[in-house]
Amino acid sequence: MPARLLLVDDEPRNLTLLEAYLSPLGYTLTRASGGYEALAAFEREPADLILLDVMMPDLDGIDVLTHVRAHAEGAHVPVILITGQTEREDRLRGFEAGADEFLEKPVDRALLLTRVRTLLRLKEARDELTLRHATLERLQREQREMTAFIVHDLRNPLAIVHANLGWMQHTGAAPGTDLDEALTDSLGASARLQKMIDDLLAVARIEQADVPLERVPVALDALLHDVARAQTREALDKRITVGVDAEEGLHVDADRTILQRVLENLVRNALRYTPPEGRILLSSTKKGPVVEVSVSNTGEPIPERDRSRIFEKFRRGDDGAPAGGHAGLGLYFCARAMEAHGGTIAVVDQAEWPTSFVLRFPTAPS
Repeated sequence: MPARLLLVDDEPRNLTLLEAYLSPLGYTLTRASGGYEALAAFEREPADLILLDVMMPDLDGIDVLTHVRAHAEGAHVPVILITGQTEREDRLRGFEAGADEFLEKPVDRALLLTRVRTLLRLKEARDELTLRHATLERLQREQREMTAFIVHDLRNPLAIVHANLGWMQHTGAAPGTDLDEALTDSLGASARLQKMIDDLLAVARIEQADVPLERVPVALDALLHDVARAQTREALDKRITVGVDAEEGLHVDADRTILQRVLENLVRNALRYTPPEGRILLSSTKKGPVVEVSVSNTGEPIPERDRSRIFEKFRRGDDGAPAGGHAGLGLYFCARAMEAHGGTIAVVDQAEWPTSFVLRFPTAPS
Protein backbone atom coordinates (compact mmCIF):
# COMPACT_ATOMS: atom_id res chain seq x y z
CA MET A 1 0.00 0.00 0.00
CA PRO A 2 1.53 3.34 -1.04
CA ALA A 3 2.41 5.83 1.70
CA ARG A 4 -0.07 8.66 2.29
CA LEU A 5 1.42 12.17 2.23
CA LEU A 6 -0.39 15.32 3.33
CA LEU A 7 0.83 18.48 1.55
CA VAL A 8 -0.05 21.76 3.27
CA ASP A 9 0.56 25.23 1.82
CA ASP A 10 -1.60 28.31 1.25
CA GLU A 11 0.08 28.92 -2.15
CA PRO A 12 -1.44 26.65 -4.86
CA ARG A 13 1.74 26.82 -7.00
CA ASN A 14 3.80 25.44 -4.12
CA LEU A 15 1.39 22.53 -3.75
CA THR A 16 1.56 21.89 -7.48
CA LEU A 17 5.37 21.86 -7.35
CA LEU A 18 5.40 19.37 -4.46
CA GLU A 19 2.96 17.14 -6.32
CA ALA A 20 5.14 17.25 -9.42
CA TYR A 21 8.18 16.14 -7.36
CA LEU A 22 6.41 13.40 -5.42
CA SER A 23 3.83 11.93 -7.82
CA PRO A 24 6.38 9.83 -9.80
CA LEU A 25 7.21 7.94 -6.60
CA GLY A 26 3.71 6.49 -6.36
CA TYR A 27 2.65 8.09 -3.07
CA THR A 28 -0.98 8.90 -2.32
CA LEU A 29 -1.06 12.70 -2.08
CA THR A 30 -3.64 14.86 -0.30
CA ARG A 31 -3.63 18.67 -0.62
CA ALA A 32 -4.62 21.22 2.01
CA SER A 33 -4.52 24.97 1.41
CA GLY A 34 -4.48 26.07 5.05
CA GLY A 35 -3.98 24.98 8.66
CA TYR A 36 -7.60 24.22 9.49
CA GLU A 37 -8.10 22.33 6.24
CA ALA A 38 -4.97 20.31 7.04
CA LEU A 39 -6.26 19.33 10.48
CA ALA A 40 -9.61 18.29 9.02
CA ALA A 41 -7.87 16.17 6.37
CA PHE A 42 -5.63 14.56 8.98
CA GLU A 43 -8.61 13.70 11.18
CA ARG A 44 -10.40 12.07 8.23
CA GLU A 45 -7.40 9.96 7.29
CA PRO A 46 -4.09 10.19 9.17
CA ALA A 47 -1.10 10.61 6.88
CA ASP A 48 2.17 8.67 6.96
CA LEU A 49 4.09 11.94 6.47
CA ILE A 50 3.19 15.64 6.44
CA LEU A 51 4.89 18.37 4.40
CA LEU A 52 3.85 21.53 6.18
CA ASP A 53 4.32 25.19 5.29
CA VAL A 54 5.18 27.31 8.33
CA MET A 55 3.70 30.67 7.34
CA MET A 56 -0.05 30.46 6.63
CA PRO A 57 -2.71 33.13 7.27
CA ASP A 58 -5.35 31.11 9.18
CA LEU A 59 -3.27 28.74 11.34
CA ASP A 60 0.49 28.58 11.02
CA GLY A 61 2.45 25.37 10.57
CA ILE A 62 3.80 25.30 14.12
CA ASP A 63 0.27 25.35 15.53
CA VAL A 64 -0.80 22.59 13.13
CA LEU A 65 2.23 20.53 14.15
CA THR A 66 1.48 21.05 17.86
CA HIS A 67 -2.08 19.84 17.32
CA VAL A 68 -0.92 16.77 15.38
CA ARG A 69 1.56 15.81 18.08
CA ALA A 70 -1.08 16.29 20.80
CA HIS A 71 -3.85 14.30 19.10
CA ALA A 72 -2.17 11.75 16.84
CA GLU A 73 -2.84 8.24 18.12
CA GLY A 74 -0.55 5.27 17.66
CA ALA A 75 2.53 5.61 15.47
CA HIS A 76 4.68 8.72 15.19
CA VAL A 77 3.88 10.79 12.06
CA PRO A 78 6.97 12.42 10.50
CA VAL A 79 6.53 16.14 9.77
CA ILE A 80 8.74 18.20 7.46
CA LEU A 81 8.38 21.95 7.95
CA ILE A 82 8.88 24.08 4.84
CA THR A 83 9.77 27.70 5.39
CA GLY A 84 11.12 30.74 3.61
CA GLN A 85 12.67 31.99 6.84
CA THR A 86 16.09 30.95 8.05
CA GLU A 87 16.14 32.47 11.55
CA ARG A 88 17.55 30.17 14.22
CA GLU A 89 14.66 30.94 16.59
CA ASP A 90 12.09 29.76 14.05
CA ARG A 91 13.91 26.45 13.58
CA LEU A 92 14.22 25.92 17.34
CA ARG A 93 10.53 26.65 17.77
CA GLY A 94 9.71 24.09 15.09
CA PHE A 95 11.93 21.37 16.54
CA GLU A 96 10.57 22.02 20.04
CA ALA A 97 7.07 21.48 18.64
CA GLY A 98 8.15 18.09 17.26
CA ALA A 99 9.31 18.68 13.69
CA ASP A 100 11.42 15.91 12.18
CA GLU A 101 13.04 18.03 9.46
CA PHE A 102 13.24 21.55 7.97
CA LEU A 103 13.41 22.43 4.29
CA GLU A 104 13.87 25.93 2.89
CA LYS A 105 12.03 27.50 -0.04
CA PRO A 106 12.55 27.11 -2.87
CA VAL A 107 12.51 23.39 -2.16
CA ASP A 108 15.40 21.42 -3.64
CA ARG A 109 13.93 18.37 -5.39
CA ALA A 110 16.74 15.93 -4.61
CA LEU A 111 16.88 16.99 -0.98
CA LEU A 112 13.10 16.73 -0.65
CA LEU A 113 12.96 13.20 -2.07
CA THR A 114 15.85 12.04 0.09
CA ARG A 115 14.26 13.40 3.27
CA VAL A 116 10.87 11.92 2.45
CA ARG A 117 12.28 8.45 1.67
CA THR A 118 14.43 8.47 4.81
CA LEU A 119 11.64 9.52 7.14
CA LEU A 120 9.21 6.99 5.65
CA ARG A 121 11.75 4.19 6.13
CA LEU A 122 12.27 5.28 9.73
CA LYS A 123 8.52 5.38 10.27
CA GLU A 124 8.12 1.90 8.85
CA ALA A 125 10.84 0.55 11.14
CA ARG A 126 9.38 2.37 14.14
CA ASP A 127 5.89 1.07 13.39
CA GLU A 128 7.24 -2.48 13.12
CA LEU A 129 8.98 -2.18 16.49
CA THR A 130 5.82 -0.75 18.05
CA LEU A 131 3.76 -3.63 16.66
CA ARG A 132 6.24 -6.22 17.91
CA HIS A 133 6.34 -4.59 21.33
CA ALA A 134 2.54 -4.60 21.55
CA THR A 135 2.44 -8.24 20.46
CA LEU A 136 5.04 -9.23 23.06
CA GLU A 137 3.16 -7.37 25.78
CA ARG A 138 -0.07 -9.13 24.80
CA LEU A 139 1.59 -12.55 24.78
CA GLN A 140 3.23 -11.90 28.15
CA ARG A 141 -0.08 -10.74 29.61
CA GLU A 142 -1.88 -13.83 28.29
CA GLN A 143 0.91 -16.06 29.62
CA ARG A 144 0.72 -14.46 33.06
CA GLU A 145 -3.07 -14.83 33.11
CA MET A 146 -2.88 -18.48 32.05
CA THR A 147 -0.22 -19.23 34.66
CA ALA A 148 -2.26 -17.52 37.36
CA PHE A 149 -5.35 -19.56 36.46
CA ILE A 150 -3.43 -22.83 36.43
CA VAL A 151 -1.57 -22.13 39.64
CA HIS A 152 -4.72 -21.00 41.42
CA ASP A 153 -6.61 -24.12 40.32
CA LEU A 154 -3.80 -26.36 41.60
CA ARG A 155 -4.07 -25.14 45.18
CA ASN A 156 -7.24 -26.99 46.24
CA PRO A 157 -6.37 -30.42 44.74
CA LEU A 158 -2.89 -30.21 46.23
CA ALA A 159 -4.29 -29.29 49.65
CA ILE A 160 -6.55 -32.35 49.49
CA VAL A 161 -3.62 -34.60 48.55
CA HIS A 162 -1.52 -33.20 51.39
CA ALA A 163 -4.35 -33.66 53.93
CA ASN A 164 -5.05 -37.22 52.81
CA LEU A 165 -1.36 -38.14 52.97
CA GLY A 166 -1.25 -36.85 56.52
CA TRP A 167 -4.37 -38.82 57.43
CA MET A 168 -2.94 -42.01 55.92
CA GLN A 169 0.29 -41.61 57.83
CA HIS A 170 -1.54 -40.93 61.08
CA THR A 171 -4.03 -43.81 60.81
CA GLY A 172 -2.38 -46.51 58.75
CA ALA A 173 1.41 -46.37 58.90
CA ALA A 174 3.44 -47.64 61.78
CA PRO A 175 6.37 -45.37 62.62
CA GLY A 176 9.64 -46.42 61.00
CA THR A 177 8.08 -48.64 58.35
CA ASP A 178 8.66 -48.26 54.64
CA LEU A 179 5.10 -46.96 54.26
CA ASP A 180 5.68 -44.35 56.96
CA GLU A 181 8.88 -43.17 55.25
CA ALA A 182 7.17 -43.05 51.84
CA LEU A 183 4.31 -40.99 53.25
CA THR A 184 6.77 -38.66 54.99
CA ASP A 185 8.61 -38.09 51.71
CA SER A 186 5.30 -37.51 49.90
CA LEU A 187 4.16 -35.03 52.53
CA GLY A 188 7.45 -33.16 52.19
CA ALA A 189 7.13 -33.10 48.39
CA SER A 190 3.54 -31.83 48.54
CA ALA A 191 4.59 -29.14 51.02
CA ARG A 192 7.31 -28.01 48.62
CA LEU A 193 4.81 -27.93 45.76
CA GLN A 194 2.49 -25.82 47.90
CA LYS A 195 5.39 -23.46 48.62
CA MET A 196 6.14 -23.14 44.90
CA ILE A 197 2.49 -22.37 44.15
CA ASP A 198 2.39 -19.77 46.91
CA ASP A 199 5.59 -18.22 45.52
CA LEU A 200 4.12 -17.99 42.02
CA LEU A 201 0.94 -16.35 43.29
CA ALA A 202 2.88 -13.95 45.50
CA VAL A 203 5.19 -12.94 42.65
CA ALA A 204 2.21 -12.46 40.31
CA ARG A 205 0.64 -10.11 42.86
CA ILE A 206 3.76 -8.08 43.58
CA GLU A 207 4.48 -7.66 39.85
CA GLN A 208 1.12 -5.97 39.29
CA ALA A 209 1.95 -2.28 39.60
CA ASP A 210 -1.74 -1.37 40.05
CA VAL A 211 -2.15 -3.56 43.16
CA PRO A 212 -1.75 -1.21 46.16
CA LEU A 213 0.06 -2.25 49.33
CA GLU A 214 -2.15 -2.45 52.42
CA ARG A 215 0.17 -0.40 54.59
CA VAL A 216 -0.28 -0.40 58.36
CA PRO A 217 2.10 0.25 61.26
CA VAL A 218 3.80 -3.13 61.81
CA ALA A 219 5.35 -3.91 65.20
CA LEU A 220 8.59 -5.62 64.27
CA ASP A 221 9.19 -7.38 67.58
CA ALA A 222 5.83 -9.18 67.37
CA LEU A 223 6.28 -9.97 63.68
CA LEU A 224 9.76 -11.42 64.11
CA HIS A 225 8.61 -13.63 66.99
CA ASP A 226 5.63 -14.84 64.91
CA VAL A 227 7.92 -15.77 62.02
CA ALA A 228 10.38 -17.54 64.32
CA ARG A 229 7.62 -19.56 66.05
CA ALA A 230 6.23 -20.69 62.68
CA GLN A 231 9.58 -22.36 61.88
CA THR A 232 10.04 -24.04 65.28
CA ARG A 233 9.24 -27.58 64.15
CA GLU A 234 11.56 -27.60 61.15
CA ALA A 235 14.30 -25.92 63.18
CA LEU A 236 14.04 -28.58 65.91
CA ASP A 237 14.11 -31.36 63.32
CA LYS A 238 17.34 -29.91 61.92
CA ARG A 239 18.78 -29.09 65.37
CA ILE A 240 19.02 -25.40 64.50
CA THR A 241 18.46 -22.59 66.99
CA VAL A 242 16.26 -19.71 65.80
CA GLY A 243 16.52 -16.57 67.93
CA VAL A 244 15.03 -13.07 67.90
CA ASP A 245 16.75 -9.82 68.89
CA ALA A 246 14.15 -7.12 68.21
CA GLU A 247 14.34 -3.55 69.40
CA GLU A 248 11.21 -2.88 71.46
CA GLY A 249 8.65 -0.43 70.16
CA LEU A 250 10.06 -0.35 66.64
CA HIS A 251 7.52 -0.12 63.80
CA VAL A 252 7.58 0.14 60.01
CA ASP A 253 4.80 1.30 57.72
CA ALA A 254 4.31 -1.81 55.57
CA ASP A 255 1.95 -4.42 54.18
CA ARG A 256 2.17 -6.91 57.04
CA THR A 257 1.19 -9.96 54.99
CA ILE A 258 3.80 -9.27 52.34
CA LEU A 259 6.50 -8.37 54.86
CA GLN A 260 5.80 -11.55 56.83
CA ARG A 261 6.14 -13.58 53.64
CA VAL A 262 9.47 -11.88 52.90
CA LEU A 263 10.80 -12.85 56.33
CA GLU A 264 9.44 -16.39 56.06
CA ASN A 265 11.20 -16.82 52.71
CA LEU A 266 14.47 -15.64 54.23
CA VAL A 267 14.16 -17.91 57.27
CA ARG A 268 13.29 -20.95 55.14
CA ASN A 269 16.24 -20.14 52.94
CA ALA A 270 18.44 -19.96 56.04
CA LEU A 271 17.12 -23.31 57.31
CA ARG A 272 18.11 -24.98 54.04
CA TYR A 273 21.71 -23.81 54.27
CA THR A 274 22.41 -23.74 57.99
CA PRO A 275 24.17 -26.91 59.23
CA PRO A 276 22.95 -28.92 62.25
CA GLU A 277 23.71 -27.21 65.57
CA GLY A 278 23.81 -23.91 63.66
CA ARG A 279 22.05 -20.67 64.51
CA ILE A 280 19.61 -18.27 62.83
CA LEU A 281 18.91 -14.79 64.19
CA LEU A 282 16.08 -12.41 63.31
CA SER A 283 16.85 -8.87 64.44
CA SER A 284 15.64 -5.32 64.02
CA THR A 285 17.18 -1.97 64.83
CA LYS A 286 16.94 1.70 63.94
CA LYS A 287 19.96 3.47 62.47
CA GLY A 288 19.20 7.15 62.09
CA PRO A 289 16.24 7.52 59.71
CA VAL A 290 16.58 3.91 58.54
CA VAL A 291 15.01 0.78 60.00
CA GLU A 292 16.99 -2.42 59.42
CA VAL A 293 15.62 -5.94 59.71
CA SER A 294 18.16 -8.76 59.42
CA VAL A 295 17.93 -12.52 58.94
CA SER A 296 21.36 -14.01 59.66
CA ASN A 297 22.65 -17.58 59.86
CA THR A 298 25.82 -19.56 60.42
CA GLY A 299 25.73 -21.35 57.07
CA GLU A 300 28.33 -20.97 54.35
CA PRO A 301 28.80 -17.38 53.11
CA ILE A 302 27.32 -16.46 49.75
CA PRO A 303 30.10 -15.83 47.19
CA GLU A 304 30.52 -12.18 46.26
CA ARG A 305 29.72 -12.92 42.60
CA ASP A 306 26.28 -14.30 43.57
CA ARG A 307 25.17 -11.60 45.99
CA SER A 308 23.30 -9.53 43.45
CA ARG A 309 22.38 -12.29 40.99
CA ILE A 310 20.42 -14.36 43.52
CA PHE A 311 17.70 -11.67 43.54
CA GLU A 312 17.01 -12.17 39.82
CA LYS A 313 13.91 -14.06 38.74
CA PHE A 314 14.43 -17.85 38.47
CA ARG A 315 18.07 -17.35 39.46
CA ARG A 316 19.79 -19.86 41.72
CA GLY A 317 23.24 -19.70 43.20
CA ASP A 318 26.08 -21.72 41.73
CA ASP A 319 26.52 -25.30 42.89
CA GLY A 320 27.30 -25.34 46.56
CA ALA A 321 26.15 -21.77 47.10
CA PRO A 322 22.90 -20.76 48.78
CA ALA A 323 20.17 -20.34 46.22
CA GLY A 324 17.14 -18.14 45.89
CA GLY A 325 14.59 -20.70 47.00
CA HIS A 326 12.32 -23.09 45.18
CA ALA A 327 12.20 -22.33 41.43
CA GLY A 328 14.38 -19.29 42.07
CA LEU A 329 11.39 -17.17 43.12
CA GLY A 330 11.85 -16.68 46.85
CA LEU A 331 14.55 -14.04 46.86
CA TYR A 332 13.19 -12.43 43.69
CA PHE A 333 9.90 -11.94 45.53
CA CYS A 334 11.76 -10.46 48.51
CA ALA A 335 13.54 -7.94 46.26
CA ARG A 336 10.36 -6.89 44.47
CA ALA A 337 8.44 -6.61 47.74
CA MET A 338 11.10 -4.35 49.26
CA GLU A 339 11.16 -2.27 46.08
CA ALA A 340 7.37 -1.85 46.36
CA HIS A 341 7.88 -0.60 49.93
CA GLY A 342 10.55 1.86 48.82
CA GLY A 343 13.24 -0.12 50.60
CA THR A 344 16.12 -2.43 49.71
CA ILE A 345 17.43 -5.91 50.44
CA ALA A 346 21.07 -6.92 50.33
CA VAL A 347 23.51 -9.56 51.50
CA VAL A 348 25.98 -7.95 53.89
CA ASP A 349 28.94 -9.02 56.01
CA GLN A 350 28.26 -9.01 59.72
CA ALA A 351 30.40 -10.15 62.63
CA GLU A 352 29.71 -13.76 63.67
CA TRP A 353 27.27 -14.26 60.81
CA PRO A 354 28.67 -15.66 57.52
CA THR A 355 25.34 -14.97 55.78
CA SER A 356 23.11 -12.02 56.61
CA PHE A 357 20.19 -10.61 54.61
CA VAL A 358 19.37 -7.03 55.58
CA LEU A 359 16.10 -5.26 54.77
CA ARG A 360 16.32 -1.48 54.88
CA PHE A 361 13.27 0.73 55.10
CA PRO A 362 14.05 4.35 54.14
CA THR A 363 12.18 6.07 56.96
CA ALA A 364 10.90 5.06 60.34
CA PRO A 365 7.44 6.19 61.43
CA SER A 366 7.29 8.60 64.31
